[in-house]
Amino acid sequence: MKKKDIVLYAVTAAFLIFALVSVIIGFEPGKSLLKNFWEYIKFILTIMPAVFLLIGLFNVWVKKETVIKHMGHNSGIKGYLLAIILAFAVVGGLFAALPISKQLYDKGSRLGVVMTYLGASCVCRVPMTLFEASLLGWEFTAIRFLVSLPLIILSSIFIEKVMGKNPGIPVSVSDLPKGK
Repeated sequence: MKKKDIVLYAVTAAFLIFALVSVIIGFEPGKSLLKNFWEYIKFILTIMPAVFLLIGLFNVWVKKETVIKHMGHNSGIKGYLLAIILAFAVVGGLFAALPISKQLYDKGSRLGVVMTYLGASCVCRVPMTLFEASLLGWEFTAIRFLVSLPLIILSSIFIEKVMGKNPGIPVSVSDLPKGK
């Protein structure tokens, strides 16, 4: 057994023992912790089926050639704009955005576009945008987008320059193996 696994099991056991002892002796912070933990687990279990369905559909319906053509190394600014539009539709926050970004990357999307997708999925999801606009106004939301999105794109381009291209990913559709 690896040291990392032993640490994980020890932390899990310590949490369960703490929660059990807290319930038995009536320690309110421990009971509150356990209640919050169960609320979070219920939230995760309600979101994850939809997230898995979304990821599975994305994997099956979106072809590698399409991703390379529209979000690959030769896509230009169009790839970044498509990443932002895709990020608007994210359901489930980063629970869905991280696996989808991995699939985008594996299917040939350039690293900068993937980073833009991740950043935009944190900043401009539809439910969050509507909530923000209803509380703070559309002007605030528009200004935040006009400031945030160019900064996300610039930082994504910078990350791509620093990290480099993925050597295992085709640069264009013509680089794909024939017959697939």
